[in-house]
Amino acid sequence: MIFFKIIISIAILCITSYIGIEKANYLKSREDILTDMITFLKLVENEMIYMLNSLPNSYEIARQRLSSKLKDVIGAIVLDMSEYGVDKIDMSITNNINLLSELNQYDKDIIISTLKNLGRSDLESQNNIIDNAITILRKQINEANSIKIKNSKVYRTVGIITGLIIVVVFI
Repeated sequence: MIFFKIIISIAILCITSYIGIEKANYLKSREDILTDMITFLKLVENEMIYMLNSLPNSYEIARQRLSSKLKDVIGAIVLDMSEYGVDKIDMSITNNINLLSELNQYDKDIIISTLKNLGRSDLESQNNIIDNAITILRKQINEANSIKIKNSKVYRTVGIITGLIIVVVFI
């Protein structure tokens, strides 16, 4: 009977610790997605300026270098760009970017407005849109980093302490 309680106690402690660690990783993924978005925008800008590629081609080439969930979201947008008209592209951008649950609403609004405005103006205006978005995203990355530093340790500690409390109550 005691052996069974020890196994359950260890399992509870592992599960609550894992939940705390996953919550801490969730905070890091916001920072990773925002960093990937800056990389994506810089690559799109280079593709449009120097290679004179169209917007869907620029998106696809830039998307290949991403490593976060943003890669799949941009891929879905590129597919919709090749299949649908302008009205449905706006809906596609909004729906696909809203799938990124790690981002807060302000982050999503910045990305959505940037992607919607690209391709609707001349090359110089698009460069300005990208530069403004990168500036704002860098501020958001700094905010995400400070939140991550502050709360990551808290989530891990709370996960472990919660597990210990449950084990003590269980025994």
